[in-house]
Amino acid sequence: MLKLAALAFLPTASVVFGAMVVMILSFPAVTGDFAKGAWLLYGAAALSVLVSIPIAWLVARRMLSRRERRRLDV
Repeated sequence: MLKLAALAFLPTASVVFGAMVVMILSFPAVTGDFAKGAWLLYGAAALSVLVSIPIAWLVARRMLSRRERRRLDV
């Protein structure tokens, strides 16, 4: 399951990062100051990695077949 979670991690992280960037860029005060905006984007990148780990694990769990899920639960 770890291999499947690693495979699902990059697309999940990119979607989460994109959503965070859209939220950050929706505030006009942030886009006016480059230094503040850059630090928020760096923080969004780091936070997206941390948030994507459990989401990728859940996605990998959903990608398993019913038989494989039953074997993992035992």
